[in-house]
Amino acid sequence: MRQSLCRRLGFIGLQGLLQISSTTIFFTTEAHSLCTGVSKSHLSIGSLSVAPVILGTLRLAVDDDDALTKATNLLRAAPRGTLIDTAELYGDGKVEALLGEAANRADRKLGPDDLPVATKFAPGPFRLNSGSVVEACRASARRLNVEKIDLYQMHFRDIKQPLSIIGLRNEKDEDYWDGLAECYHAGLISNVGVCNYGPETLRRAHNYLSNRGVPLVSNQINFNLMRYRSSGETKDACDELGVCVMGYHPLGNGALAGKYDLDDLTTLPTLPSKRRRMKWYLKNSRPVVDVVRRIAESRGKSCAHVATNWVLHKGAVPIVGSRDDVQFADSLESAGWSLSKE
Repeated sequence: MRQSLCRRLGFIGLQGLLQISSTTIFFTTEAHSLCTGVSKSHLSIGSLSVAPVILGTLRLAVDDDDALTKATNLLRAAPRGTLIDTAELYGDGKVEALLGEAANRADRKLGPDDLPVATKFAPGPFRLNSGSVVEACRASARRLNVEKIDLYQMHFRDIKQPLSIIGLRNEKDEDYWDGLAECYHAGLISNVGVCNYGPETLRRAHNYLSNRGVPLVSNQINFNLMRYRSSGETKDACDELGVCVMGYHPLGNGALAGKYDLDDLTTLPTLPSKRRRMKWYLKNSRPVVDVVRRIAESRGKSCAHVATNWVLHKGAVPIVGSRDDVQFADSLESAGWSLSKE
């Protein structure tokens, strides 16, 4: 049981070790990254100094009647240095616009001196060249009401290939990287990042941008206790290249939050598709969740706090999605302490 669980957590042969006995359960971890350290109140991502928990905005409900009020309260409550992560795809640009208006109402400034902002370009079949990136960057800046975007990221590889069914592909990744470089050298953005890049594509992008005089500072990936083994190679490549890992889904789509229980179906989501998905997550992560729950109880923390703190310990910066200021305030309890022997 002990060895199989350790393998499930991805610790065997890696830099962390979970030890389980009849009397002790503890993590021993060693953070080794150019972008983070648990003991620091602020971390470095490229030229940015950011708080150790990133605010993800995918879950902002832009069409609710109180959307602006919630977003305003959320930004008002965010500690200085909190990196706000968004994307043009979120609500088809509505989330960017909401953040721009909410920052103004909250008397906060989206920028490196207050709340740094990161957004993303979405590749697509009708975005044909580097100019598409520059155009999209300017549009995002207008919606966010900023003169300069602090971190501009490629959302994913150019994977949408509608003509691939007849054997035709026209992948434009290098054209898009050229667009990132043009934005950087034109002063439209301060830092360049990517998202969902595996080791091979990451190395290609890093080398390509380096030849254009552009540092690649971050790679945003799905990173949590449930996916540590599958994402380990990418994390190693990031460390090798000096690229900061920004980890989304630190709670494993909610499975690591500790609030869902296969033995109590009333705790599961009511929407059938979400319920089926959560059952699958819980079935495959139950040993991990049980250990996280026991550690949380012994430390007086929530399961969400433990799972998110683990991401920090592994040298990544967690992105925590929040709908309102109460949720985000709770997520801040994930930082400022260390998992250790009890």
